Amino acid sequence: MPLPLIVLTNGRRDCLSQSIPSVREHLKGFTSLTVVDDSGDPAYREWIAEEFGAVPIPVGDKPCGYWQAMRCVWALARDSGAGAFWFHEDDFVLSEPLDLGDLATVLDDNPHLTQIALLRQAWFGNEHAHGGLIEALEAQGNRFEERTDGSRWWIEHRACFTGNPSLIPARTFNRPWPDGAWSESRFGRALFGDKAARGAYWGRRGDPPRVTHIGHERAGTDY
Repeated sequence: MPLPLIVLTNGRRDCLSQSIPSVREHLKGFTSLTVVDDSGDPAYREWIAEEFGAVPIPVGDKPCGYWQAMRCVWALARDSGAGAFWFHEDDFVLSEPLDLGDLATVLDDNPHLTQIALLRQAWFGNEHAHGGLIEALEAQGNRFEERTDGSRWWIEHRACFTGNPSLIPARTFNRPWPDGAWSESRFGRALFGDKAARGAYWGRRGDPPRVTHIGHERAGTDY
């Protein structure tokens, strides 16, 4: 069943003009495209509608910040009635084909999973130092376990909830998004208050990143 796609943006035309085309080229199994915009800029929203044929949903009349934008995303996801949705921030591009049906099957068969995210390249200093995102999290004491159902592979963990591109099941977006600073890390800690809960990265250990982070400057606020 095709799944809804929500893209979150906050005014970076250079990023969005790359990310949405990459999704349309590589992502199979999505239906409607919804763009949530936290730029507070009517001209930017007009450009989105003309460029991509999607009517953007403003978070507010001015930039509201990450946690309020994520609350808007969460409300749209809950109202969609879908079993899962694909979440994509505007500063990531897909680098290879991806079938959402495969990820959805794994989520359905593994109800302890809170999301299946795509691995990005090393970005922060500690990630470069340790040779990758997962390796840096392992250096902090987190454990990662490769799993398979015989034809699909994923890597389970309890390290974090990530806003990187991912398929998120209804059981996760039914949990309210917190307000205030560091909302993403606080949301993850609340999720993993359930000792059975696990996050996941798609693929096997040693696979190259499936998504590239292109946002060299952080444009949003209240992360």
